[in-house]
Amino acid sequence: MKKFTKYFLWGILFWLIVEWFTAFQPNLGKWLSYWPEIWLFYITFPLIFAHLIYTQKWNEKQIFISTILTIFIVEVIFAHNTLLYTWPVMIAIIPIAIAIYGFLIFIPKWIVEEKLKENAGKIIIMTVVMAIVSISTYLTSTA
Repeated sequence: MKKFTKYFLWGILFWLIVEWFTAFQPNLGKWLSYWPEIWLFYITFPLIFAHLIYTQKWNEKQIFISTILTIFIVEVIFAHNTLLYTWPVMIAIIPIAIAIYGFLIFIPKWIVEEKLKENAGKIIIMTVVMAIVSISTYLTSTA
């Protein structure tokens, strides 16, 4: 299987998992109410990044800048996440968003390229941030 295809499939899986744990759990009904439209995100963004990484051969700096743009598009334009542009909350939220979107975009790349060990420190940080956001989402959804 080509790296492009592997990244695309891993990317879809990561979008599904991350969205469930950071935005919707434990509210399955709310998550399903956004279907099939939400699949545009789950398919489009992995496809775009597979293209940038494996067809256009973008380096990690270019991918990181694209990740910032993706945060803006998804969180500010589509989700209207005011936390990303509300002072002073944005000081904490922007790095959290970068960690979560880094998780979505870079970990599938590192899986495909077998570079998990070299990036273990980054993966640990992103995973811890994901866990904290997931727990927070769960606690505020069930309160």
